Amino acid sequence: GLNLLSLATAIPVVRGNDTDRHALLQFKAKITGDQLNIMEFWNSSIHFCQWIGVTCGRKHRRVTKLKLRNLKLSGSLSPYIGNLSFLREFDLVDNSFYNQIPQEIGGLRRLEALLLTNNSISGEIPSNLSACSKLILVHMSGNQLTGEIPSFLGLLSNLKVLGFVHNSLRGSIPPSLGNLSSLEKLGLRTNALSGIIPEAFGRLRNLSFFTIFGNAISGIVPVPMFNLSNIRIFDIGANKIQ
Repeated sequence: GLNLLSLATAIPVVRGNDTDRHALLQFKAKITGDQLNIMEFWNSSIHFCQWIGVTCGRKHRRVTKLKLRNLKLSGSLSPYIGNLSFLREFDLVDNSFYNQIPQEIGGLRRLEALLLTNNSISGEIPSNLSACSKLILVHMSGNQLTGEIPSFLGLLSNLKVLGFVHNSLRGSIPPSLGNLSSLEKLGLRTNALSGIIPEAFGRLRNLSFFTIFGNAISGIVPVPMFNLSNIRIFDIGANKIQ
């Protein structure tokens, strides 16, 4: 039979993988609608690295990508996603996820792409997102996000794309976003934003796509923005800009 000693030495080998498996099962538990029966394939008859939408690293067998785009899924986001500590890409685009993004998202220190476009996610942009310092792409357009754009987003120095089009964000655009020297696309179209375009945006040398169409932004366009040589789309219509 198994003695306790052999059991004790066996545990550490499993622990990393078990964390991810448990987190995935908790994610599954919060799914309330699954028309395509995707979650039926998330079961113990196959290793979780083979589950639909799950990609693991070859060596460590930890979840590196969770991609469930356009699969007619609905449900809320389990706080346990924060335990998928090797996750680099989280893609739930074109589904019907609702409720808030859990603060536990801050546990995803390796996260590079957070893709939540076209869901029904509400609440505010979680403050713990500032801990995901490797983020390059943040796509949250087409949701029901409220509150203000947090100034801490200016700390995410690797950001290339920040998309919040078609939400209900209010308040002014934080000047700290002018620190995002790698930023290429900033989409804030159709929200309820007010205030002015920050002067610091004149420093966004890599900016090619900028849309604030359909807000209540006033003031003038900062003069340095006219010298940004990479701009392809610059859409400031339907505001109160002079």
